[in-house]
Amino acid sequence: MAKFLTGNELNSELGKLFEEAEEKLILISPYIRLHVHYESILRTKKNNPGLEIIIVFGKNEDNPALSMRPEELNFFKDFPNIQIRYQRRLHAKYYANETSAILTSMNLHRHSQDNNIEAGIITQSKLFGGDDVDLQAFEYFDRVIDQSELIYRTEPEYDKGIMGSG
Repeated sequence: MAKFLTGNELNSELGKLFEEAEEKLILISPYIRLHVHYESILRTKKNNPGLEIIIVFGKNEDNPALSMRPEELNFFKDFPNIQIRYQRRLHAKYYANETSAILTSMNLHRHSQDNNIEAGIITQSKLFGGDDVDLQAFEYFDRVIDQSELIYRTEPEYDKGIMGSG
């Protein structure tokens, strides 16, 4: 079931989406400069190698650092299971975990959260196999991810136990 969000409710639901992510977190935003509240939530996820985080940022093809500052890039590089990607034509904003997604006008930028009039739609369904709209959005943004340039990636490495299990 989709719900229309604005203002504080949009900010609150985005925070919940971050908090509830256990397996997958997708952050697609042309501009990323984390609000301290979201940074605090994400910091609690740093020691979870089972959480795959995919970030796509964009714009500013002459200087991508204007879209994501080195401070944010370094913050995200500390996560054990992350992909950071760049798409120069990106204008869409989409945030998702395994149970919900938000399609919105709001960049993942503290100025947007504090100052702009923003709106979005949240869907409460399963990322893989939800209702038609949620599934179409996920498939579309999965293609955006695939077509973006990989900037940084780290994956957890697991020790193999006895006879290859572990």
